[in-house]
Amino acid sequence: MRIDLRCRRELQGGRLVSERDYVTALGTRIRDGFFHEFDCYSQTLRPSDEQGNGADGIIVFRYENQVKIGVFEAKRPQLSHLDYRWDELSSRNLSHFTEQIENQRKWKDVFAVWEMFLNELPDNDLSPPFEPFGSTCIWHSDAYRFAGRNGLYTRPWRTTDLSALAEKSSINIYKVVYDIISCKKGRPLSINPSDDSVTVINPGDNDITMEVPLPLPRELDYDPRVAAFMEKNRFESYTYLNLSKGFDGKVILE
Repeated sequence: MRIDLRCRRELQGGRLVSERDYVTALGTRIRDGFFHEFDCYSQTLRPSDEQGNGADGIIVFRYENQVKIGVFEAKRPQLSHLDYRWDELSSRNLSHFTEQIENQRKWKDVFAVWEMFLNELPDNDLSPPFEPFGSTCIWHSDAYRFAGRNGLYTRPWRTTDLSALAEKSSINIYKVVYDIISCKKGRPLSINPSDDSVTVINPGDNDITMEVPLPLPRELDYDPRVAAFMEKNRFESYTYLNLSKGFDGKVILE
């Protein structure tokens, strides 16, 4: 949460200027903030024109021989400009953001999936419905239901739509991470001991799978397997924390 607050301050001050800047800074600072306590890894790739999974980033939390995985899509709706067009119709005349939500759907029963709205306004502005500090997060399931009920397939999302959704469903990044690691969101997955990876199978369609590599200790600066995975699955950001290394339940960030 403190890292997200710092990123918001830098977005307010113009030191971060885009979604990509924010997502990169978030992953890098998680790694740098926790590496004394845990094995951590963070990597960023250039953005892709297509997002097969409808998400910018993936975060892997490991504890002993299991992992929990979260994926998120970041948006910067520029809340200070209510008429700013942060969504648009795709080539299929459908809302691009709703298409991303649909693409996320295939992992809803395995991963913890959320939407992350970046806010450059001063703290407490437009709060509520938006989070007073840090980013405003919405669980995928809430965004999916809202899109269906409000006809957000054939028209772009507007900030007024987002405000109505946030009024009922807004949470912060602390709540997101807490729900993941306390097993309220996402499914525990077993690690393949032969190659330090996780085989993820879509419960609704066994033909849809994802092989998620875990960085090896000797590759914590750069792991080519992770880069190849990100390229294949079109993730811009990958963050990994091994919570079983040195965890004492008391982690304090300066």
